[in-house]
Amino acid sequence: MPGILNSINNAIQGVSNATNSIVGGSLAQPGLSLLGTNLPGVPLISFRDRFLDSLGQWTSSIPLNTQFIILIDNFPAGLTTNVLQNLEPIVQRTGFDIDLPKNISINYKNQGIVGCIFANGFNIGDDSVEAGAAEIPNNRGFIQGTILKDRNDFAQNKFTLSLRETNTSFIDFVIRPWVIMASHFGYVARDMNNPAEALKNPKTNITVVQYTRSSAGLSQIPRKTWRFYNCVPTTVSSRDYQYGQDESVNNFDTSWVYDKYELNSNLYMNVHELIKAINPLPF
Repeated sequence: MPGILNSINNAIQGVSNATNSIVGGSLAQPGLSLLGTNLPGVPLISFRDRFLDSLGQWTSSIPLNTQFIILIDNFPAGLTTNVLQNLEPIVQRTGFDIDLPKNISINYKNQGIVGCIFANGFNIGDDSVEAGAAEIPNNRGFIQGTILKDRNDFAQNKFTLSLRETNTSFIDFVIRPWVIMASHFGYVARDMNNPAEALKNPKTNITVVQYTRSSAGLSQIPRKTWRFYNCVPTTVSSRDYQYGQDESVNNFDTSWVYDKYELNSNLYMNVHELIKAINPLPF
């Protein structure tokens, strides 16, 4: 019997050799660095409590989904009543008279303090690459290799911004005319030093800053930042109003094309130093 037990123990020791240098022991006899004891089956650390403790650290805690702001860098110079009325067939003198509601909607109070105050949500599409097979004619039983082919284009993988309807209707007096203007002038490169060309430029940059909790006495921390370049709105969702509907907040989606994007860990501050103050443990 002792011989059998020794053989089993030796087999277990052999399986666990790869872990010895990491955890300081073996599967049969765990080391001090992992369980705090050299007695098998008697751990002094609760794995459940350790997992819950890790969620209390900033780097591994669950973020807040609703804490974000949307920053629109600028609005097209050609987004004016004069330009729109020359592009569209106007019957009434006030048709597409957008200057006043546009100026109210894009002022600093509505766009600069906490980002676009009308933004109520966003959707960032996936980024994917197509996979295929390196085909072998008459491959019989041989396994064909896998290759990577084309990355999905951004024209199909659009950025979606959900906007809240208000009395000044940012979505219908800014975004909808923007779509019309862009359809006339196109998504082309322009000489921005030429005033006539700059007037036709429909592009802007959009930044999404996602915040999360910090600690007592500290402001929220921007944990992740998305930056989309040369954005142009291409669609505005349809309207559906009926008597008898609940008088709730209406949100309408707008789709945007862009030619590139970046993902950053933070935008405005040195998060590393703040994390060290919140969580002195290494991460």
